[in-house]
Amino acid sequence: MKKNYRKIIYGILALCAVFLIGTIAANLIVKNKVEDFIKNRLPQNMTRAYDEISVETFGGSLSITNASLIIKNKRNEAQHTFVNVEKLKISDVSYWDYLIHNEIHIENITLENPTIAYYQDRVQKSENSTDGGLISIYKPIIIDNLKINHTKLAIFEKGQDSTKLYTKGLSVEINGIKIDNNTIARKIPLDYKNYEAKSDTLFVKVSAFENLTVQDFSIQNRTANFKNLELKTKYSKQELSKLISKERDHYDLSVPSLSVEGIDFGFKQNRFYAKSKKVSLTEPSLELFRDKLVADETKTKPLYSKMLRELPFALTVDSLKISDAKIVYEERQNAENMGGSINFENLNAEMANVSNTYNSPTKTEIKIKSNFMEKTPITVNWSFDVQNTEDQFQFRAEVGQLVAERLNSFTEPNLKVMLEGNTNKTYFTIDGNNTSSTIDMKINYSDFKVTLLQKDGKEKNKFLSTIANIFISKNSEKKDEFYKEGKANATRNKSKSVFNFLWINVKEALIKILI
Repeated sequence: MKKNYRKIIYGILALCAVFLIGTIAANLIVKNKVEDFIKNRLPQNMTRAYDEISVETFGGSLSITNASLIIKNKRNEAQHTFVNVEKLKISDVSYWDYLIHNEIHIENITLENPTIAYYQDRVQKSENSTDGGLISIYKPIIIDNLKINHTKLAIFEKGQDSTKLYTKGLSVEINGIKIDNNTIARKIPLDYKNYEAKSDTLFVKVSAFENLTVQDFSIQNRTANFKNLELKTKYSKQELSKLISKERDHYDLSVPSLSVEGIDFGFKQNRFYAKSKKVSLTEPSLELFRDKLVADETKTKPLYSKMLRELPFALTVDSLKISDAKIVYEERQNAENMGGSINFENLNAEMANVSNTYNSPTKTEIKIKSNFMEKTPITVNWSFDVQNTEDQFQFRAEVGQLVAERLNSFTEPNLKVMLEGNTNKTYFTIDGNNTSSTIDMKINYSDFKVTLLQKDGKEKNKFLSTIANIFISKNSEKKDEFYKEGKANATRNKSKSVFNFLWINVKEALIKILI
């Protein structure tokens, strides 16, 4: 009896020893295969290194510590991409799917604290356009969950101010990934079910003059939220004027909260597309300054319909909402001062069909309500068909009571004109296209008077003021009862902005009515 027990015990010990030896052997075999893959199967223009590889075949897991990868050009061997990862862990690999379904199925991949630096100007494209992807896919790869935690990412370009994009604390999670020979040939080389991302810092160099920063952002359930977004010119107003040869706006935009709902993007027939059901901006504040003493930019400036139509990608935004915005526009026309300003406060806007994918006759529609120069209510309805190649549009506005003196902060330094009186109610409709327009206006005003100033902007030019007021009708018949009406035509200066075109229309109508 005792002998039988001994045999059983010896048998169990033998099995354990075999299992232990087999596990160790399997671990060594898998580890050697991984090392061989890293050494021999990765392209030769990739330099790789790591501290340690750990394998647990029984649990189907693999981890690599302090892994690094340097990618260089094939021809001139210039190094352009640097990747370091503190820990790469692959867990729950399905041997059953590998043996039976001939696919690599991994439940989880985690990358901890990766650092990525990409030097865009160093990249040299291969002369052979048929090189294909960097790694050939021998079996389909299924990854249930991919996590990349606490990433530092930087993209650099040529020049002293070389940082093009920078983010830290970036974490990304993607579920339901599939990579095969079909997906690897696409511009986005994988299929996925959903994704999440968050970061506490984002910097983007928009141009040589403007930078974009975001304090933090998150993307979850296809909704993105951005906090404290800022788009600013990195030079002062005076410095910018010295650096530019053609006029350019000085920007100072702050958006405490921006959300983008129902995000979808990708490629269709080799063209990138981006979709959103709703974009919302809360309490944005925009200050614009233009120095008109700098030479005019004579390039053609398209209307918004053409700008949308000619975007290099397909854009679909079903609705865009702006809440409680503030806009200040400053313009300098004389060297002796920094110009004057106009402002809009409590601006609320709703836009529908901000897109270049809708077909005619669907129109982009913009509805705006705001206070102009602090106390004057203004309502705007603006519509245009993006697909209309003549860029036809209609702009309707209703303006409440405006004390003319409130405009003097802009007209005195820039136009050397002082205004007096009141406009009690103004309605106008502009029907136009890319070339010309017609405006219909009716206005109720009273006690209107113009004072022209001397060139220094301080003293009144009494003679010219007297002459001007002879031709200006002071009142629109009876106050609060009747309107003066006028119709005028305007021709667009295509080197000027959309708002310059609107202003020319209003100016032409006022000339017809007041004089």
